[in-house]
Amino acid sequence: MWLLRSLYFDVTRNIAMNKRVEQFGALGQEDRLRIFRLLVRAGLQGKCVDEIKRAFKMPGSTLSHHLDTLTRSGLCIAQRSGRFIYYAVNWRETSNLIRFLTEDCCADMHLRLAPPAMKASGSGRSGCCAEEETAIPRMVRDAAKR
Repeated sequence: MWLLRSLYFDVTRNIAMNKRVEQFGALGQEDRLRIFRLLVRAGLQGKCVDEIKRAFKMPGSTLSHHLDTLTRSGLCIAQRSGRFIYYAVNWRETSNLIRFLTEDCCADMHLRLAPPAMKASGSGRSGCCAEEETAIPRMVRDAAKR
């Protein structure tokens, strides 16, 4: 029984890690990263495919491939409005990716950098995380709650 439970949790951890690897892979190509950054700047409403195409001057088939990769990774969403398709950042998934990157931020720094009094108090973190500031902008946090 213990072995089955152990295997189950190991498999779910691998699935979550594979999802993050896929997302980093989607952002690991220069044109896709540029497209994603454009969509971040566009905010919640996103951009029409034609606007994205004009901004990057790339063939439609290439743009379609990049947008499909970003959408399959979960970092973007597509919505049809009449004849047009709008792409926008999936803020919930993007905030989860940022959280994944920062969840271990400074996890062991307190052992090396904190003054002895802080180590004894058990506050846990110092440096960049001492005041619990997050790298996620307010707009992303609010959108992720929806």
